[in-house]
Order: sequence, then C-alpha cells, then structure tokens
Amino acid sequence: MSFQDLMGRLLTEPRLADLLALQTRLLAAEADPERTDAAHRALDVAREFHTYLSEIEAKSSAREYSELASLLDVGAVGGVALENLAEAGQSLLQRMLLGGLSETLMVLASRQYVKAWHREMRPIHVRAAWFLRDQLWRLSVMGRPDMSTAERVGLVDGLLGPALDDTTSDEVRAALLGRLFQVVLIIHLARALSG
Repeated sequence: MSFQDLMGRLLTEPRLADLLALQTRLLAAEADPERTDAAHRALDVAREFHTYLSEIEAKSSAREYSELASLLDVGAVGGVALENLAEAGQSLLQRMLLGGLSETLMVLASRQYVKAWHREMRPIHVRAAWFLRDQLWRLSVMGRPDMSTAERVGLVDGLLGPALDDTTSDEVRAALLGRLFQVVLIIHLARALSG
C-alpha cells in the first residue's frame, strides 16, 4: 500500500492494522540520524493512538454484549409473566407479584452492566486527553513560543474541553479525541517523513 493510501485511510477510517503499517515506516525513518527525534515523536503518537483505538474497539464490543444480555433479560420478564398467566389459580396474584418483583430486579441489574460500560470508558478518554494535552502543548510551544502560558492553557484546554465534559456522549468524545490524534500524528509525520 502506498504512503498516500495509508494516510488517506488513517485520516478517514483509522484501523489498527494501518497504524501497525505506519509503525514500520516510522521505525525505518528512526534509523536516519536526521529524522530520529521526529520519528520517535511520531511513534509515540502512533502508539497512543493505537492503544486508544484498540481499547475503544474492545469496550464497544463489550457494550454490545451487555446491551444484548439486558434485552434478553427484558424478554425473560415477559416470558415469566406469560407463564404465570397460563398457570392461573388461587395464588395467581401472589405469584405475579413475587415473579414480577424478582424479574424486575434482574432487569435492573442487567442495565447496570450497560451503565458500567460508560463508567469504564471515561478513564480511556481521560488518558487519551492527558496524552493529547501534552502533545498539543508541546506543538504550540514549538509553533508559538511567544504565547503566554494563560493563552496556551486556554487554547489547549478549549480543544479538549468537550472530551472531558461529563455531558458529552462517548461517541462524540471518541470522535473528537480520534480527530486530535490524527492532527497531532500528521504534524509529527510531516517532520519525520519529509521528502
């Protein structure tokens, strides 16, 4: 695959395999004494981006399974209710009440797994934001050394703010952080692989 094709995919649909292919190119560039430092920085970004994508991918699969389990539990409640109706007798009301209570608790418990997924995603986003904050800060120092610390904090934290806001959905966080990884990676790649 050509470098242009690889970059096109990394900028539109980043995949773990593409980041591994990029790693190979960067490891080769790192051997060039004139590019060692820039290649090393690009490798750091590529590694963190790869880690972020693989964690998001794994957690997304786990969420899908939790959602399915929760839906199956909801379906089980309906099945128990139908069974109780079919076995109508003197104790129908008591059986319906006890069965409904236990099944409702089971459904509520299964929904907690889905909620837990959202809590498990937060540290992944926070870690990525920490890394990107460092990278964006350093890039801004290189590009605008005259900028005051207060201005730099405002700009960098303004970019990352939505990713750390508790009201932002996990999907929006992932999209924002993924795009910032792409931007930082491109800047480092321009220095590491120029020419």
